[in-house]
Amino acid sequence: MRKISVLMVEDEPEMRDLLRNTLQKVGIDTIGDAEDGKTALEAVVESGYDIVMLDIGLPDMDGLSVLQAMKRLNKNAFVVLVTADDSIESIQTAISSGANGYVVKPYSYEKILDVINNYMMTNNIGDDVIRDINNPM
Repeated sequence: MRKISVLMVEDEPEMRDLLRNTLQKVGIDTIGDAEDGKTALEAVVESGYDIVMLDIGLPDMDGLSVLQAMKRLNKNAFVVLVTADDSIESIQTAISSGANGYVVKPYSYEKILDVINNYMMTNNIGDDVIRDINNPM
C-alpha cells in the first residue's frame, strides 16, 4: 500500500494538534508540520510531501503567497488552503491562485477524508488504497 505524506502549515498549536489527530484518524502516519511560510517552503523542497494543508493566516507570509511559491517550486504540488473564512471570494481567490482544495475550519474527519480522496483520485492512486484509508484498522 502506498503511504501518503502530509505537511501541515499552521501557526496555532491547538489547530495543528487537531489537524494531526484528524489526519491520523483517516490513516495518515507521515505528517510534518511548519509554523510559518518560510519553514513550509523549505520542508516542501526537502521532503516532497504529497499533500500540503496550508493555513492562509501565517505570521511571516500570506498563505496565498506561500501557495504561489510552492506552485513555482513544483507545479504539481497538491496544496489545500485552510481557513476560517468561508466567503465565496476567498474560495475563488484560492482556487484561481492554484489551490487544489479549500477547507474551512474547524477540521472534521469528513473534510480531511475528502481532501485525501481528492488527492488519490487526482493522482490515479488505486481503489485499494482508498478502501484502506476509508476503513482504518
